[in-house]
Amino acid sequence: MNLVRNKLFNQLYPFVFFPIYLVSLLPHSIAAPTIGRFLYFISYNIFRYRYNVVLQNLSRSLPAKSYQEIQEIAKEFYKHLISMVIETIKLFSVSSHDLDKKVQLVNTELLTRYHQQNRNIIAVLGHYGNWEYLNILPAQLPFTVNAIYKPLTNPLMNRLVHYVRGRFGMQLVPANQALRHLLKQKDKPQLSIFIADQFPGNCEQEKFDFLHQSTNMFNGAEKLAMATNSVVVYLEMKRKPDHCWEISFSLITDAPKETSNQEITKCFANQLQRTIRKDPSYWLWSHKRWKK
Repeated sequence: MNLVRNKLFNQLYPFVFFPIYLVSLLPHSIAAPTIGRFLYFISYNIFRYRYNVVLQNLSRSLPAKSYQEIQEIAKEFYKHLISMVIETIKLFSVSSHDLDKKVQLVNTELLTRYHQQNRNIIAVLGHYGNWEYLNILPAQLPFTVNAIYKPLTNPLMNRLVHYVRGRFGMQLVPANQALRHLLKQKDKPQLSIFIADQFPGNCEQEKFDFLHQSTNMFNGAEKLAMATNSVVVYLEMKRKPDHCWEISFSLITDAPKETSNQEITKCFANQLQRTIRKDPSYWLWSHKRWKK
């Protein structure tokens, strides 16, 4: 059954890929005010895509905000969500030269210093900003960059994601193979990107006070860092004018084996919520993060 399903999705792939690719050729100045406005109108005004989830998440996470403020943040979130969709579509065809102008790296000397010490580096981040823009990192950094990810159950979407994320040399490593991959490549220090704020399932026993809520946190990055003695840094994205993103790095620990249990995960959670509070509209509020 799976073979038949995968074959069907492979046959459909060109019919999905090429329309997206053609749309991606539109200048941003045309795509944003036309396609972008249309998508915003139907998602925010007509279908109200996960609107109740967004309002609930915002209200519980930012209890000091008034209802009017929560509604305004929600509106700005939907604008960001659609902007991110347009930006991601553009990634299907944008050149590395043009994308390089859209991404500004800050504090890369931190990465370079540990790379010169032959240390693996794990960069943890949340679903904040547009993480798909990180696919340009291999073209901007002088060492191998991995994206540790959980493969999508839909083979068609998984293939599209592979195309976008791997265009400029990013190595995509399934999460269940990350430890083996880094151990095999231990003589070739690398940077591995790890989005660590997704819902881990109720099997996780450790909970943190995150955005005023008791929150299960995924600790895979911490376990991987301790197993490989990797340096852990926090990656933060900040919106800049003209649809650009600033990416900065700050140290969490360069001695993971000396940290206490859950210390790395807690430090990440604290830094992420500080980022979110500075400008809440750029976090993925539509995600059902606090499942029972």
